[in-house]
Amino acid sequence: MSFRPFRWLPHNGKRHAVKEDAVAYEETTTLCGEEVTIPAGRLGKAEWSWPTCRDCDAAWRAAEGILPIPHQLSAADVSARTPGIPAVTR
Repeated sequence: MSFRPFRWLPHNGKRHAVKEDAVAYEETTTLCGEEVTIPAGRLGKAEWSWPTCRDCDAAWRAAEGILPIPHQLSAADVSARTPGIPAVTR
């Protein structure tokens, strides 16, 4: 068993985080709230190339105590961390 509570699983066009101990055919919920059934077989390389779900990534980072990646920071967070450099907002 892994020392981390979550693992990544391609689902519905993105890589989502699910609990580490989920087993094949188990119905579970991703960290972003999507319902998923754990597949029994191995997924292909293409599925592992899908983008990471931003909501799962943010929840995983919060649970692990890891700072968010820049696209998940608010403009205020960025400005506070980079004095003198204006934040870019969209």
